[in-house]
This record gives sequence, C-alpha cells and structure tokens, in this order.
Amino acid sequence: MGTHAAVLNDLRIAGRILAVLAALALTCAFAARGQQPAASAPGGAAVSSGGQVVGDAGLLRWYQGTMEIGRESFRREARLFETESQVPMMNLKLRYRSEYDAAERLVRFEGRLLNVQTDSVIRLYTAVVQGDSLRLRQLGGRPADSSWTRAARADAVTPAQSLAALLELAERAGGRDRTFAAWSPESDDTLGVQATFRGDTVAMRMGPFTMTAVLGPGGRVERIDIPAQRVRAERWNGRDSLPPLQGARRPTPDYSAPPGAPYSATEVRVPVRPAAGDTFSLGCTLTLPTTGRAPFPAAVTITGSGLQDRDENLWPLLPAFRPFRQIAERLARAGIAVLRCDDRGLGASTGDASQATSADFAGDTRAQLAWLRARADIAGDRLALIGHSEGGIIAPMVAAEDPRLAAAVLMAGTAKNGILVVKDQIVWPIQNAPGISEEQKARMIAEQVPAWERDSTGGNAWMRWFRTYDPLGAARRVRQPVLILQGALDRQVTAGQADSLGAAIRAGGNRDVTVRVFPGLNHLFVPSPTDGSAAEYVTLTDASVSAEVLDAMAVWLARRLRAN
Repeated sequence: MGTHAAVLNDLRIAGRILAVLAALALTCAFAARGQQPAASAPGGAAVSSGGQVVGDAGLLRWYQGTMEIGRESFRREARLFETESQVPMMNLKLRYRSEYDAAERLVRFEGRLLNVQTDSVIRLYTAVVQGDSLRLRQLGGRPADSSWTRAARADAVTPAQSLAALLELAERAGGRDRTFAAWSPESDDTLGVQATFRGDTVAMRMGPFTMTAVLGPGGRVERIDIPAQRVRAERWNGRDSLPPLQGARRPTPDYSAPPGAPYSATEVRVPVRPAAGDTFSLGCTLTLPTTGRAPFPAAVTITGSGLQDRDENLWPLLPAFRPFRQIAERLARAGIAVLRCDDRGLGASTGDASQATSADFAGDTRAQLAWLRARADIAGDRLALIGHSEGGIIAPMVAAEDPRLAAAVLMAGTAKNGILVVKDQIVWPIQNAPGISEEQKARMIAEQVPAWERDSTGGNAWMRWFRTYDPLGAARRVRQPVLILQGALDRQVTAGQADSLGAAIRAGGNRDVTVRVFPGLNHLFVPSPTDGSAAEYVTLTDASVSAEVLDAMAVWLARRLRAN
C-alpha cells in the first residue's frame, strides 16, 4: 500500500500488531534537530545487590547508517521512568513518564506530544491502572477530548517515538528472561515484549521484530539495534563533545517546468463539492505538451494512502522520490497532459481529510475529471486515471461509474480487502526473519494475525472502510482499457495481486487488460537493492521510477488515448 508508512510511511494501514514498530520506523527514518541535553544527561546506573539496574540516566543518540537522526534523554528510578525524544522534521517532541508502585507494577502513565517549534501541546494522554483495566484519557487529536476504559494488563508503556522504552524494559528484566505486557498509546492495545538474555546482550522481541540491547558495566544498556529498520541507538558517553543535531526543513516545492522542457506547468485550483461537508479546493499542477495541437488527451494521478502531495513525494524518508512528476514529464513527451493535485488538507489544498475514506477521495478524483472536461484545451473524451497503491483502489471505483473515461493505469493496486493486505504485511517479515525457528515463526503468526483480524480500529474511518472493502467488485465493472503495473519485489501489495486484479476485470467482460510485472522493483517501482521491504526505502540511492515502467505506461496510454 501507500508509502508514508511504509508503511511504514503508511501508518493508516499498519496493523495493530505492527503499529508501535511501524510508527517507530517512521520516526527513526527522519533526521532531527535536537536540543542540547542537560549537563546531567550522561548519568549512570544504580545496581541493587541482586544485580538489577534500579536507577539510570543518560542520553541515547539515534542513528540510521552513519547519520545521526535523533536524540532522547531519559531518567530511570525504582518507581519512575521519564524521557524526552524529539523529531523536529516531523515537528514533534514526546515527553512521557511512567510511575510504578513498590512491587514494580505500573500505576500511571502520562504522555505529551508537542510541537517542536512552539513547544505547545498537540496531544496529552494519560493511563491509570485499575486492576486489570486501564482508564484512559486523551486531550487533543480526534476526538479532541475523550475518556474510555480498556480491559488490559500493562507492565509498561512503549510509545512509538521512544527507543528508551526498550532500554527500560531490558534493565527492568534484571538479567532474567521475562515477558512484559506493554501498552501502546498509538494502537491503544497491549503487546507482549519478550526479553531473552544471552551473555551481555538482551534479545527484545515485539511482534515480528527483534531488537538487541547490548549491556555494559553494571547491566545498563549501552546500545540498541533494530535490524529490521536499520536503526541503532547508542548511549552518549558524556565525554566527547556533542555537536548540534543537524536537521532540515521541507524545501519549498517547485512544480514549474524546467527550461527547455517539452511541456508547460501551470498552477491551478480544482473545486470540490462533496455530497456531504463543505466545499473546498485542491491545489494542482496541469502540465500541457508544448508540441502537437490542442485539445490534448489527459491523465489524472491518484496518490497512495496517507496524505500525499501532487508529486507523491516521500520527504524526508526519500526526498528525491517524485513519481508523479516523472510520469507527467514522460507523458508530456507522448503528447498527454497530466493533472496532479495535493491531497485534500495537504499542501496547497484545503478541506479536511481526518475522517475521509477512499470513497471520499474518489469524489475528489471525479471533481478533477469534471474540471478537465470543462477546458477547451483538453479532450474530455480522452481522459485516463493513473493510481498508485490506494490510488489503484480508487481508480477502478471511479472508472466503473464513468463510461466517458477512456483508460486506467493501476500501479500496485490491491486485489484483496484490507484485512488480507495487512495480514500479508504481518506474515512476510515473520517468515523471512533470520535466526528464528519454523516453530517460533508459526507461533508468532498464530498470535499476531488473529489480533489484527479482530481489530475494530476505533474511530479511524479510513481504516474501517479499508479493512472490509473488496476491490474486485468494482474491478469486474470496469469496461475501459486497463494497464496493471506491479513490482515483483513489492512487500506492501504482494505481486500476485496483479494477476488476480487482471482476472477479475476480464471476468466482467473486459478484453483490453494488460498486466506487467517488473522483476527487481519494489512498491515504489524503484529498483530494490535488497528484498523490496519498506525498511530499505531510506537507504535507496536511486529514487527514480524505472524508465521501463514509464515507457510502458507512456506507449500504452498514447495508443488508447490517441495522443498526437
């Protein structure tokens, strides 16, 4: 599915079991500008007569490869653990504290999510333990003020934006193999975290992921490694100078045509009048070929899940990735105009996407088609849709109801409902995790999959819709020519779904269906240097969509749209 999560860049489809680690992967994919720690940050550990670390304080420096990407200060006492982590490129700071009783039972938790620049509170949430239940309250976010009770036993809390939370559990285990029930504020659920000691290391298993904590003198954690996310955290020794943590701000987008380009690029606004809610408008770029004669055939691009800009850029996870700009440039050379828009509520677009589903985004796409059909320089009977990931779900929904539409291109569109799509995303990393026996893998799958399948998703309207929507129903009603493109190493939408999608469209009587599966490409249609998993995205040195994919799309569309 979409990439802001990759997953991971796509948190909206991260399953309950993966929510903590998926959010953590996003956090750690971003470089951050942190504040200097307090002078006491290096700290030290206090050890009981039994060898258990009962007190500790310090600073963790987060790395991905050789790049320092974040910092987190922490303080641990017998009845208290508190920490502050900062993610300025996400404009987020997290402060939280957990309080325990004399028997080391969790009593209360409080977390504050803040705006880095203003230090203002975005969200405050508290959890108070009452027997085998948690009494929870949230201020801010959606709904803005809510209280509820969750039947769950919790030994600790593991916020997604904290690596020190793993340090706390490794030290609390006190050298003994132990399993903690950890509550996640992001998923509002508990997840087992197993700590297994092997000499001076502790294997920390959470769902399908394994993290390793390396112990130093006195049993305190000196380093944490998360191989699946290619992330590590190292304790600052307090002696070496601590340079300012460098970050970056999202650059001002430039959607203009470069000098000598075979197309023009014009900023436009597309009004959207939804069936329910207020009218709003989308900020878009219309590219028109500078050769040939109007009216031109045109394509509308549809982004993947998670709010995306008109280029479907993955900044800062993969700043150079701009697939829809590449597509617009390549299609201009084939005589085809392209309209690409920021998603509602993002960038130059207005509107509220907080409770929008794919069906609502389909309405935004229909508005874009109507806007193009009203222009004299666009051939209204020669329009196509190009949808990537969630866009590959939306395009058939629109095409099935619009007989005037001339063609559709589906890039990594799904052929399963969301429950099954995320099930694949849960199972694959478990099945391919190194150092785990087949019996362990089977047990993990038996635990994690049912938990996702019974997830009610709470108040997330998008997720409720996505979990049960069957894309094959709309696919069978598509009568326009369809091109299905798929990367063979796609781990977010499994490659076999391309054939299933094509078969469903043909079953409805459509004979103009082309399926192309490209070896070596991942969900982004970028060459994969490893296994195609979302964890590799931040390591990609080439963020360009494969020229073979672009050429295949341009040639196919030029024929169906009778381009000049």
